[in-house]
Amino acid sequence: MGEESVDNNPNKKRQRKKRKNFLSNAKKYAKKGQMGRGTKIPDELYQYFVGILDVIKQGIEDPEERTSLVNNVLERTKGEEFNVIGNQLGCRLVEILLPYSSEEDLQRYIDVLSPEVRRLCSDNFTSHVVETLLRVCCERATKHLQNNDDHPDEAPRKKVKLEKESSGYTKEHINVCHEFTLKVCKYAVNNLEDFVWDQYANHILRSALKCLSGITLLPGEKPKVNLFKETVQDNKGIPPHQTEMKYKVVPDEFKEIVTQFVHRLTVWPQFKDLPYQNLTSALLQVLLYAVKNVDKNLTKSLVKKLLNESFAPEDWETTGMDEKKEDKADIDAEANNEQSVRASNLPPVFGSESAVRLLEAALFVSKKKMYTQIYARCFINRLGQLATMPMLNFTVQRLIDTCHVKEEFEPMFEELSSKYSALLACGNTGVLVALAKACLRMKAKQMQFIQNLEKALNCSEAENQKHFPVQCLKMLPLSTNDTKEYFINVHGSVVLQTILDFQRPAKAVSGLLELSPDELLYIFSDPKGCHVADGFCKGQFVGVKARDKLIWKLKGYYQKLALSQHGSRAFEQIFEAATLEQKVKIMTEISDKSNLLNSTNYGRLIAAKVDVNTFKASQKKWEESRKKIDK
Repeated sequence: MGEESVDNNPNKKRQRKKRKNFLSNAKKYAKKGQMGRGTKIPDELYQYFVGILDVIKQGIEDPEERTSLVNNVLERTKGEEFNVIGNQLGCRLVEILLPYSSEEDLQRYIDVLSPEVRRLCSDNFTSHVVETLLRVCCERATKHLQNNDDHPDEAPRKKVKLEKESSGYTKEHINVCHEFTLKVCKYAVNNLEDFVWDQYANHILRSALKCLSGITLLPGEKPKVNLFKETVQDNKGIPPHQTEMKYKVVPDEFKEIVTQFVHRLTVWPQFKDLPYQNLTSALLQVLLYAVKNVDKNLTKSLVKKLLNESFAPEDWETTGMDEKKEDKADIDAEANNEQSVRASNLPPVFGSESAVRLLEAALFVSKKKMYTQIYARCFINRLGQLATMPMLNFTVQRLIDTCHVKEEFEPMFEELSSKYSALLACGNTGVLVALAKACLRMKAKQMQFIQNLEKALNCSEAENQKHFPVQCLKMLPLSTNDTKEYFINVHGSVVLQTILDFQRPAKAVSGLLELSPDELLYIFSDPKGCHVADGFCKGQFVGVKARDKLIWKLKGYYQKLALSQHGSRAFEQIFEAATLEQKVKIMTEISDKSNLLNSTNYGRLIAAKVDVNTFKASQKKWEESRKKIDK
């Protein structure tokens, strides 16, 4: 029971480790008489900051208490701003509090820091505060523009309703924030040659580009969770496999600075080398996402320049062959990845991880014609080789994820058709997920995908087809040593869910219905397997009779299913898919031993959701209320 209550905390992972370590380290520094790294601050102030961080970590849910705390702490830093933000602990605390600061406190920090921006941008602590200040100012300066949903293009010109009631801030404060955002961003662009190579100022450039173009989150980026116990459930990051980004509305003068940034950077003689260094590659990735929302033609020319000069220049084939001849004597069977790439005579972009990540960003922002050029120059006739390599299989996944033309997808599919066994053997099963999702998205090659996967899993023979769903979950070929308990692969679960959404999911459906109730219980009680219930119950082409059969098959097992964390999730999906008559029978089963259901937190949640108490008191009343809910 103790373990159950601990596991029941859904935010457990969100509130631990990194924050706890930072605070505990700050306390250790204080005990040794060291007031953190960076500038020195008085012992009393340091201890005060440690206490404030402790309070924040506990969580302050009352907005008035939070406002009072923010105002008091920022008031305490008055006159000591440079000392505070130059200290590791003070910098972290100010960074947390600035988004909640009052107009007066934010403007005070703007006034104090503005004259020293150049020095602050290159410091390992103060640069974080400048970055946060820029982000907060941009947020406040553009907040009133986000209200005009009908005519977003007109919003920057009209600048209507700047008064406090529309955005929460006064017109004067919005103007101050607007001017500071422009000042820092223009300053960053004017000092581009210095900032690009500085590991701290480079991040200021990235933040400036995000602010100027209206980027909220980059693909795959997780939102920062402030220590005021704000959960990220309402605003999760964009998973890397999604191909859409949402931008905020920003004024035209912001977008003009992004255009200047591109023009200045692309004339550099060393531009072609920028993708091959981590720091500059990351900046170019943000630049591509920023330009996407600013100018489509500029995006095309930027991607084209990268493709022609960096990713796959015209002379790369001869260079690759020369390198191959020179290195042939030195390369043995156990050569490292980059040497293997050169020896394979792939385009130079595939020899560097930082360049590969930029290539993925280029695929993300490219329109159809540019996408086709990248595919033809870098990928065509090489997909099978790239898909089986540890680093480069992710790039193949991004290529497939960003493909939206059926005629282009089909040759990709055919090129990878013979590689399914190799993908299973090397563990690069994410490529199979990308293929499955693309088959579903474009409604093409669905049966061929299932047949290829069956063959790779040794399930193509008639007597072995019933094992297909389980082997798919395992992502392992069928063998004689298979046991009843096994590890469910996350990619296998996603592939099976996707197949259940195909237009002809009969093989997966019949294979699941062939399983015994115990085997189904094992799958549905697994963290990854429980999602298969979603696919089965919500699949557009899964027949009503098949769902009925699953519901009857689990008769006598609903109690066990509802007691576990992940099983209770599968239970909800199955219960929602059942008819009223089937729901009554399920309720009869779980209400007979309702005390057992209440023995776990998850069981209690299920009992409350399906209203077991009302069912036990009056089945008729329960049926009437259920009819209303179902409607």
